Amino acid sequence: MKNIHRLVCLLTFGWLVAHHTIAQDFQTYLSKHATAYQPGQPGSYSVFDSAFYQNDVFLLGEVHGYAAPQTIDLDLLKHLNQRVGLRYYLAEMDFAQATLVNDYLQTGDTTRLDSLFRGFRRQTIAGTSQWGNQEFYAKLLAIRAYNQTRPDNLRIRFLGVDWFQPRATIARSLLKHILQTKTKSITGLPLLDSLRLVVLADSFNLLKAQPFTKRIRADMAANKAIYQQLLGDQRLPFQFFFELLNCADDKLTRDEVALRMTQCMVDEMGLQREKLYGLWGYTHILQAGTGKQPTLSGLLTKSGRRVVTMATFFKDSDMLIHCKHLPFFLRTGKGPFCHTKSLNADGKVFKIDKFDDVETLSAANSLTLFRLDAPDSPYRQTLRLIKVGGLTGTKIAPYELAPTVTTDYFQYVFVVRDSPPVTVWGN
Repeated sequence: MKNIHRLVCLLTFGWLVAHHTIAQDFQTYLSKHATAYQPGQPGSYSVFDSAFYQNDVFLLGEVHGYAAPQTIDLDLLKHLNQRVGLRYYLAEMDFAQATLVNDYLQTGDTTRLDSLFRGFRRQTIAGTSQWGNQEFYAKLLAIRAYNQTRPDNLRIRFLGVDWFQPRATIARSLLKHILQTKTKSITGLPLLDSLRLVVLADSFNLLKAQPFTKRIRADMAANKAIYQQLLGDQRLPFQFFFELLNCADDKLTRDEVALRMTQCMVDEMGLQREKLYGLWGYTHILQAGTGKQPTLSGLLTKSGRRVVTMATFFKDSDMLIHCKHLPFFLRTGKGPFCHTKSLNADGKVFKIDKFDDVETLSAANSLTLFRLDAPDSPYRQTLRLIKVGGLTGTKIAPYELAPTVTTDYFQYVFVVRDSPPVTVWGN
């Protein structure tokens, strides 16, 4: 019995030594491929090599509800604009919402931007989105101010490639506006005339537009010159409406919708040589997918684009979250929202495997940027920082259909310490 006990102790000690040695190896690598990140400071991006800038698509992933990603997003967007001439922001919103953003960026008139954020605020209060926050609004104001310092051919524009939100309210209004201002009761295109009657009716909704989808797309292809003459500068949003509606007919997932709309906009707007950048929810930037589900970043990679993704992890940071999304024993306050630290990377609900790799190399009240895919990186041979568990079980599982390593999912990590939460937009 003593021999067995001794053997168990030796094996346990050996495992602990090996585990400690492996952790040291990862931290030794990371310490050589990290930089203190300070927005506005060029040295913040010293871990990006020349190959980084050769990518076609750059995606930053966030867990919604923290303020810091909005700051990183703005600074990274400016950096890429100045370094590689990137000017198209791939946005997690639909094409009609992006139209309102672009109207504001062009004119400086906040009227339409405010109408967009009133919708975002309603969604946020209902607990269906986090976009109705003051930090997002302030970021758009800052992009407008930044654009004013840039030549016309380097100004930022938004491409909205997500599914209709919410209930296609803005998209339906835009379609009505197009048909009211660009067409008459008789256009010479019987299908367009029939569509016009349906769309301009007070009871118009997406279900009533659905039967027109495939026929309108075919009619536009057969009569492209006539549609262009009739609709003028509104032809593209008209086309995007039915391209997006067709995604429902094809039963696409949300990430597949975003891919198709990206491809459509690139083709129709002649953006084949343009680089794209965007801030998306964390799971959308996991290139290898989650479980058996493909993601936007992975689909873009499979389409032939060179894609680089950057994750954000949080420590000691406050999140604003709708209380209904938290277990009852973590809820605080009496309103619809809670402030919580339980969804930090080492928290009770959202716990990232081997987060201590990067945690120990970051300081309080700081942002640190780590490169994971350098040629000597151990993250090219193992799977760390990907699995996510917590109180309610595994939240994110690695791709199950083939062996994967960390750098199949993302190549860079921002570690955010002590971020404040976002605040609800209140205009």
